[in-house]
Amino acid sequence: MLRSLVAFCAALGCQAGAAQSSSAAAPRIECAADVCRAAVPVYIGWRVFEAQCATCHAADARGSSYAPDLTQRLRDFDQRRFFAALDNGYLGAQSSMPPRGRDPNVAPYYEELWAFLAARRDGRLPAARVEPLAVEGRAGP
Repeated sequence: MLRSLVAFCAALGCQAGAAQSSSAAAPRIECAADVCRAAVPVYIGWRVFEAQCATCHAADARGSSYAPDLTQRLRDFDQRRFFAALDNGYLGAQSSMPPRGRDPNVAPYYEELWAFLAARRDGRLPAARVEPLAVEGRAGP
């Protein structure tokens, strides 16, 4: 699945780590019914989250009986602290996440995961299927 994501990203001319920094404007997101179209970094973050994180944190990032609701947890995290939690793991009173910094399915996509989860945290992206917005000059999927 991630192989096809990387191929898709290559076709669009994006690269890992391409998400906008937290000081830049929020990535564009357009939602209708049960699907949202989002800037490519948000879309990639959603795909990586679905493949690598949703098993514990649930598909909507709202948590489970053993992993926290990231839409709430990340209210206390800036981007740097989030990246550190991914690198080092996170040991909390009610959760234990292993380090993901050496995981080739996660490590190249920190920026994109942040773009996706920040959009969920801020309420700009509801729990929905995500599709990429068309890149200027290129047709959508």
